[in-house]
Amino acid sequence: MKNLSLTKKLLISYVVLVIAVSVLSVVLVLPGQLRTMNENLEVTLSRVAYILAHDTEIIQAFKAGEFSTSLSERLRGISEMTRDTIDYIVIADKNSMRLYHPDKKLIGGKFAGGDEVNALNGTNEAYITTQQGHPDIQKRAFHTVRAENGEILGFVMASTSTKSIEAHKWEMILRACGLMLFSLVTGLLLATGITVSVRRVLLGYDPTTFARMYLQREEILDKLYESIFVVNKKWRLIYRNLPSKSYIEGDTLPETSPLYQYISDCFKSSEMVPWSSVELDGKSLLVSLVPLRPMENLDAVMVILRDRTEIVQLTEKLTGSNHLVDALRANTHEFRNKLHIILGFLQLGKIEDAKEYIGEVWAKDSGQNILRYIKDKTIAALLIGKANRATESDIEFELRSDSYLPERNEFLTSNELMLVVGNLIENAYEAIGDSKGERHVEFFINAEPSGMTISVDDTGCGMTEEQIEKILSRAFTTKGAGHGYGMRRIREIVERHSGYLNIESEVGEGTSITVSISAKSPKAAENDVDNGAVKY
Repeated sequence: MKNLSLTKKLLISYVVLVIAVSVLSVVLVLPGQLRTMNENLEVTLSRVAYILAHDTEIIQAFKAGEFSTSLSERLRGISEMTRDTIDYIVIADKNSMRLYHPDKKLIGGKFAGGDEVNALNGTNEAYITTQQGHPDIQKRAFHTVRAENGEILGFVMASTSTKSIEAHKWEMILRACGLMLFSLVTGLLLATGITVSVRRVLLGYDPTTFARMYLQREEILDKLYESIFVVNKKWRLIYRNLPSKSYIEGDTLPETSPLYQYISDCFKSSEMVPWSSVELDGKSLLVSLVPLRPMENLDAVMVILRDRTEIVQLTEKLTGSNHLVDALRANTHEFRNKLHIILGFLQLGKIEDAKEYIGEVWAKDSGQNILRYIKDKTIAALLIGKANRATESDIEFELRSDSYLPERNEFLTSNELMLVVGNLIENAYEAIGDSKGERHVEFFINAEPSGMTISVDDTGCGMTEEQIEKILSRAFTTKGAGHGYGMRRIREIVERHSGYLNIESEVGEGTSITVSISAKSPKAAENDVDNGAVKY
């Protein structure tokens, strides 16, 4: 049994149980049933003998000395009705001469057996004997027939052949054995059906294998860095891995939880919710929700939580580096083109033209204005790259003359500032796209002791009120009207610093986005090379 699968163990155990129950039923119940059958037979024989012994018509026939044809037919009818229990009904006079017998040939002959003596001696109650009769051994019930004055007229005997009794006994035994066999076959079929059903439910796996897989899955999920739990519509936690227990206590999700509204919205929309920022128990987390409704109508939501600190750091490093790489690429390409033009003038001997061109480039160089107003070298490099990219894309990039950013600010780190500035300008470029009209982007940044303001105005495609509302309500997750994931990153930074994000837009006219930060951050003054910022 040790090496057998659980389904085979279940099958064998079920069969053994059915056999044991069936055998016990036969052993314990059958003897009682046989005794009951014998007792019922004796009662029936006694009652028939008693009823016939007190029958008025039979008593009159005794007085007349013979049984009429109608009475004989009546007695034959009674024999027919009781033939399953009674084989013979015999009536004899006080001299033991038969007055009635089912076999007409035996009428008038001497009653055989000698066990009628008690009846002829006047016994008032029926009694049972087992005696050799004609033609076989019988179980007999006798009762005395008396006249109205109490005179003994004869007796009535109702009997059953012992062969019939044995036949009934064997019929009962065979019926019990048949029932046992039926139970065994039914048990086998049910056990087989149960094992097949269990394997089907377990996707064809043996329960032992499935249990091992379940434990392995639990172990894997518990080792994950992410917290995972599943909430049904009654707000009960139907699953959660080990890390999630540090955020959620109890078996239900309270309405006061910051996750409550996210999950409620996911139930309504039945759509996956990508990563969003949420504050839970003083920790900044990323949350993603997956509706499980298509799975067997589970009607639940799986919530995935992860500490956003590490992810934000990696994202900011990557995004900041991408912005700087983009800036360097644009600068390199722009200056290579200018150098080629200057080299061409010199090769043609047109030194004056070369000087004039260099003067024009110097006068038009937006980088000088950027460096004049933007003292943070990282952001200055980023803006120069964006300005050069604008030139390549035939977009007019303008830095407002009232802009000013010191080398250090007290509100945003260099990484955060790169993310906000880079994404705002990039979104503006994408909004303009391939439009044929005015292609203009205006950038403004100003950092004062009271706060920092960043704004970008573009003449792009613009956004609808619905799109703006989605951005502000955290529901905007895919690019549309030139604004996508970058806007979500900007919104998260603004929320982190308790800032203000304002969007004004008109379809076909353009968009103006303003970010305001007034709360100072201790980390903002740090400008470490390791965090992705580059010093010049």
